[in-house]
Amino acid sequence: MLNLDAATIVFQIINFLVLVYLLNRFLFQPILRQAAERAAEKERLMKKLAAERQEVAQLRAELEEKQMQMQEVADKVVQETRERAEAERNALLKEARQEAELLLVQAQSDVLRLQQQALTDFQEQLVTAILDISGNVVLRVAPPEAHDALVRGLNESIRELGREEMQRVEALRRSLGTREPVAYTASARELSAEQEGQLARILTALADRHVNIELTTDPSLVAGLRVRLGDTVMDNSIAGQLQELRDDVLGTLKERFNGA
Repeated sequence: MLNLDAATIVFQIINFLVLVYLLNRFLFQPILRQAAERAAEKERLMKKLAAERQEVAQLRAELEEKQMQMQEVADKVVQETRERAEAERNALLKEARQEAELLLVQAQSDVLRLQQQALTDFQEQLVTAILDISGNVVLRVAPPEAHDALVRGLNESIRELGREEMQRVEALRRSLGTREPVAYTASARELSAEQEGQLARILTALADRHVNIELTTDPSLVAGLRVRLGDTVMDNSIAGQLQELRDDVLGTLKERFNGA
């Protein structure tokens, strides 16, 4: 027969309660807390994903609206051009009864000139609108690393200029005269102290004298920076690249249109 005295029973109960307390404190509570943290993190990520999806949907809607507006502008320009051309053609045909050949040639010349001008204006508006939209999209999605990469790229370009184009470097140094040069620098984002110091050292080496940096922040550059030292402008920004792309596209369109 099992003999249990009161002390043994109390001791076993205390041991059981201590075991329950230890399991609850060091096993169950951490597991429950970790589960709650995971649930909260999952909910936060789901909210963030939903917000990002909503932002993407809004951006897509804005782009589609811009495209519709550009199409409406294009249709309006074409329609107005056709109406003006038709009106002038009718007027010229009326006068052509007396000066048929001469006025007809003149009318055709005028119509062609108006069409060319209207088409040129439309092409410029369309290209500018597309690049403006592209700049806004890049401004929204471009990470800080893209800006830093463009800053490094400009620094490398200045180094290459100092190593490979000494005639241009000498012309730059002569243009600075005897005054202490100032590099007027516009950056899409605020430069770090290290970036500003590195830029100052590179420009000082290029000018062969100490160069002061006058730094301003210009978000319209999207990413990168633009530096003017004397008469030399060095641009490695998204806005500058979009402007170059605009000029190249308009030049190509003009060449093709003239060739046609």
